[in-house]
Amino acid sequence: MKTNAQTEPATYVGDRISAAGSAALARPGKTLGQRIADNWQLYALLLIPVALTVIYKYIPMYGVQIAFRDFKASRGYMGSEWVGWYWFQRFFSSPTCWRMIKNTVLISLYSLLWSFPSPSFCP
Repeated sequence: MKTNAQTEPATYVGDRISAAGSAALARPGKTLGQRIADNWQLYALLLIPVALTVIYKYIPMYGVQIAFRDFKASRGYMGSEWVGWYWFQRFFSSPTCWRMIKNTVLISLYSLLWSFPSPSFCP
């Protein structure tokens, strides 16, 4: 007796795909719009994480341009003069640049060590 995998032709040669998987990929009777309409509840559930991603990840990227402007709070983002790489060149050419970078990294490492619980202190 032949099994189901032997009777149905594989969609992709060399890939592992089940008969149900090949049937789901090759739905001949339904268009994309019909499949979306059939599963509208799943797409409605997707709206929440997509909206949160846009609100908290993409919209704040607008503020990154403040590093490339001579920012004046009274003028706002668009009113401030565009200076390009000026602030970066100024920072990296200052004599205390590498000391500030080293101090920042050390403070971050020390705060991780201080706040991370040690296994020897756990009961």
